[in-house]
Amino acid sequence: MKKAASAMITTACVGMAVGTAAYMMNGNRTMRGKTRKFKRTAGKALRQAGEFIGNMSYMMK
Repeated sequence: MKKAASAMITTACVGMAVGTAAYMMNGNRTMRGKTRKFKRTAGKALRQAGEFIGNMSYMMK
């Protein structure tokens, strides 16, 4: 009986560790995607601002 309880506790601990690792790996992927999307939209915004300033300076000439 004691061996069975010990095996169940060990199995539960291993299961929790694997679940936690899977959750953490999934969270990192989500964060990477958000970071890439943020960088892409920030780059687009900077390009648009540069074009706007270029157009305004052209109009002032």
